[in-house]
Amino acid sequence: MVKEGEKMVYGHKISTVVPASVTGEINHDLTNMDLVMKLHYLRGVYYFQKSEVLDSISIFNFKQPMFPWLDLIYPVAGRVRRTDKPGGRPYVKCNDSGVRIVEAKCDVSLDDWLKDKKLMSRSKRLVSDKVLGPELYFSPLAYIQFTEFKCGGKAIGFSWAHIMGGPLTAVNWFNIWSQILNNPKLFVKEKSPPKFGKDPTPEKILSGEIPNSVKEIESVGDNWVPPNSSAMATYSFEISENKIKELSMNSVQVGDFELISAFVWQTIAKIRGNKELNKITICKSNSSKSIKYNLTNEDISITSVKTDSSPSKLDLHDLALLIAKEATDETKLIQESVQGENQYKDLVVYGANLTFVDMLQVDLYGFDFKGEKPVSIEYAIDGVGEEGAVLIMQGNEKKKKLAVLILPENELRDVVEVLESSCKCF
Repeated sequence: MVKEGEKMVYGHKISTVVPASVTGEINHDLTNMDLVMKLHYLRGVYYFQKSEVLDSISIFNFKQPMFPWLDLIYPVAGRVRRTDKPGGRPYVKCNDSGVRIVEAKCDVSLDDWLKDKKLMSRSKRLVSDKVLGPELYFSPLAYIQFTEFKCGGKAIGFSWAHIMGGPLTAVNWFNIWSQILNNPKLFVKEKSPPKFGKDPTPEKILSGEIPNSVKEIESVGDNWVPPNSSAMATYSFEISENKIKELSMNSVQVGDFELISAFVWQTIAKIRGNKELNKITICKSNSSKSIKYNLTNEDISITSVKTDSSPSKLDLHDLALLIAKEATDETKLIQESVQGENQYKDLVVYGANLTFVDMLQVDLYGFDFKGEKPVSIEYAIDGVGEEGAVLIMQGNEKKKKLAVLILPENELRDVVEVLESSCKCF
């Protein structure tokens, strides 16, 4: 048993990697949807067993392909600035300040680390928890942490500022980094740098109302993290193909995402009891909007789902149908609402309501080093509000799905107990 209080990860070393060539005087404009997501961060950890292949790859070998990689993705090596105009719209100055690299060691074995499911939020030790600010102009947009376990296994952790794109964008770029390491000749810097996103043409403000799926908070200034009175914790569990079939009752009207979301929504509603949980938010990435050099949140859609009855009392299949058929798309309204009359509003998306994030189309296992695939992957989102969030993605076996719960710590344990007793998927 791994004890959470022990000093498990130690010996941190910090360095920086920059693009291979000078970018020049280029600014990366942030779209309204980028600004909507500015208080959130994607954290991912990839676990690799010890092998001769990975033993042959040194830290220098891991870093070397990052130089041409950052040539392709140069805004991520930049830093946030604000315009001189009233309201100070944020943008990214592509000044080649770099991505931060962390090296560390862990005093337990990889097998012990992975099998101890009682160690909640364990991955936070393997990925940077840094946010943008309070020294906003000096804050890196991405961190990569390499952790070596006692047994020789490795963990590679990524921290990604959501203003640069959602899960589909981030994972796509991490996969490209591994591809460059595997075959450097496949990628060369283009003569004309790719244009990221689109010009932030101000949207016409139709209404001052904030849509149901997000929440406005008081300005956080240059410290881009939402205030939270509850300590948040993370827990993940796999759902087998048999359990999904059981939930579906052989219906073809709803997909796996809707079924799992309904199952978790209903479970959390039972735990919260009298606290109203009749409204949820759904976040999805539209892969058809993804382009080769994408660094934007424009592919994300945000919808809300409401029910007049308590989810705990509804039929599970009816609840899944509600998610599939009755979701209200509020993406356009949210893009418009972030732009106030005098300044840009600070909004919370994940956790404003209980939020379900569809990551089933994200190619998590497209990340490998010379044929070595991760044995396990963990992803979470930081900056989640007190209503919580649930990420639904592919498990490490094709027919399994993984649900990641990010909930208030005092609530999460109760939810896990109910899930364990009602679902043989742990």
